[in-house]
Amino acid sequence: MNDRPKLILLAGFAACGKSTVAERYISDHPLALYIEGDEIITKLGQWRAHISEAIKSKRLLAAGMAAIHLRSGYDVILPRMPGGEYESAYEDAAKETGADFYEVFINVGKDEAVKRLLARGSWGEEGLPPITQEDRPKIERLYDEMVDAVAQRPNTVKIESIEGDVEGTYQGLLKAISTK
Repeated sequence: MNDRPKLILLAGFAACGKSTVAERYISDHPLALYIEGDEIITKLGQWRAHISEAIKSKRLLAAGMAAIHLRSGYDVILPRMPGGEYESAYEDAAKETGADFYEVFINVGKDEAVKRLLARGSWGEEGLPPITQEDRPKIERLYDEMVDAVAQRPNTVKIESIEGDVEGTYQGLLKAISTK
């Protein structure tokens, strides 16, 4: 059994079940930390008017929080949309703290991802306007960008999102992080 803490990047499209699986993970792992980026960004003053800077700050804050918690010997799970240069910051935080690093992608087909997000009606950050059918081209573009970003990370393990089966998706995560 490996006693090293784990840093788990739980990637996937909006509304694919990342937060639900992260909640499930921390319910089974004492003092594991679930870092919710959507909550961090909404605590930054005037974040909507400074979105690019706010996103950068959110990601740096999350990486810093993760490093501190990993140094304490506890797991960190961080659900997020893949993309950008920040994966390496999380990977570096894991290396610097002696933690195991995992990238797990919750896979949902494009049509299903769009359907789920439209049904949810929001991106996740409190205070943003609702998502409607008019946003479909943007949603589809973001999905394609996400797929491209995942392809650039060869160590990412893909698991399937099982709609309505949180336990099945969670078991996929546990299997994916049992490889070290």
